[in-house]
Amino acid sequence: MTVHPQLPLALDTAPARSFTSFHVDQENTVVRDALQAFLANKLDDTQIYLWGHEGAGKSHLLSAACEQLSASGYRIAFLPGELVNAEGSLEAMDRYDLLCIDDLQRMDHAAEIDLFHCVNRCRDANTKLIFAADRAPDELGVRLPDLKTRLSFGLVFHIRPLSERGLQSALRREIQLRSLSASDEVIAYVLRRFPRRISLLKQVVDELDQVSLSEQRRITIPLVKQVFGEAQRVALNELGQLQTDLSDAWTK
Repeated sequence: MTVHPQLPLALDTAPARSFTSFHVDQENTVVRDALQAFLANKLDDTQIYLWGHEGAGKSHLLSAACEQLSASGYRIAFLPGELVNAEGSLEAMDRYDLLCIDDLQRMDHAAEIDLFHCVNRCRDANTKLIFAADRAPDELGVRLPDLKTRLSFGLVFHIRPLSERGLQSALRREIQLRSLSASDEVIAYVLRRFPRRISLLKQVVDELDQVSLSEQRRITIPLVKQVFGEAQRVALNELGQLQTDLSDAWTK
């Protein structure tokens, strides 16, 4: 996103990714609660698989899990899905206390045997495993039968998109977390004009936050229009569509 020309200082007031800052509808609270219990060794399972559409919050939850255990002194490893394909990337992962692999749908078939052995080593070493993908394990297209079975071990959760009310609440909370405020009209306007994904809405709030601090102005519809001209609004919408297209492409 572009930086407002009058911005004197890039202040990072965005909240860190944590379980507290994860936006959930009632049906997703069980996912968050199960993850926290999992990390606290309150569950017998040593593996969790999360799946849901782009922007559902999977990466947020993986980052929150890593932050929580890292802060407690545990050794953690976080791998984006495309890095799983790199030679040697899955070696010695069993030395960590937690291994998180995001965007598992990006894994090439050639990497399946390496991941299979990695999972086995981690299970033997009691390394906790959290996987995230845009589809369920049995829809991932894995060719190696044993790996397909391994990925279905443990708990499997579907993270569902936020409802309309959930989006409104999440957007308002993102604004409040930055010590700002916005009317119901502003909330409704932003949700009408921008992609309805938390990751992109956070970018909108971040930029409004910076300009609001710089110009000492409240967040109003005129300010939103000023900060996000038509070109930038279209660019954000195109980014949202691009993410959708990329996600769809991996399913073909």
